[in-house]
Amino acid sequence: MIRTLSHSVAFKRTLVPNLRSAVLFSTQSYADSLSKLKKDLKEAMIAKDDIKKTTIRSLLSTIKNKEIDNKGKELDEFGLFDLYSKLIHQRQDSILEFVKNNRPELVEKEQKEIKIIKNYLNALPVASKEEVDANVLTFLKNLKEAAPDIKMKQVFGKVDWTIMPIEWKASPNVIKSSIVAQFKSVFDH
Repeated sequence: MIRTLSHSVAFKRTLVPNLRSAVLFSTQSYADSLSKLKKDLKEAMIAKDDIKKTTIRSLLSTIKNKEIDNKGKELDEFGLFDLYSKLIHQRQDSILEFVKNNRPELVEKEQKEIKIIKNYLNALPVASKEEVDANVLTFLKNLKEAAPDIKMKQVFGKVDWTIMPIEWKASPNVIKSSIVAQFKSVFDH
């Protein structure tokens, strides 16, 4: 009987992956951000702050979905930065639609949610867009001196994607978009 019980527990573990294991692969900043969200959710519930409560629940739900989608890949503050940026962008798009449809109450709600998400975004130990742009500009200028006829596709091959995001404290997506935005200004002159 004991053998069967332990066998069934082991069998269940293989069939149903433990989602908490995804958190084990995360960085300390990621874990701190999650605990802050959970703490703030509790405070919002006690204070009966519905906007903050629903926004934080939405954030936690989106993060949990991202953890499930990642399936064992490392989760970090850069992923949170990308996620928060995406959510802010979605709300900005919603605001434009609500303005077109003359829905000021929904515009106000979305603006409050953006403010809440930006607070969490700014709390992450991640470089600002301006800092990343400055680093990319320097990188591109140095690259132009070494290889003046390089194509944008080749620039991405010159980036050490394992080290540069950590050194610059920026997600690979932010670095890529900055390279794309600044490539022509550096290499067309």
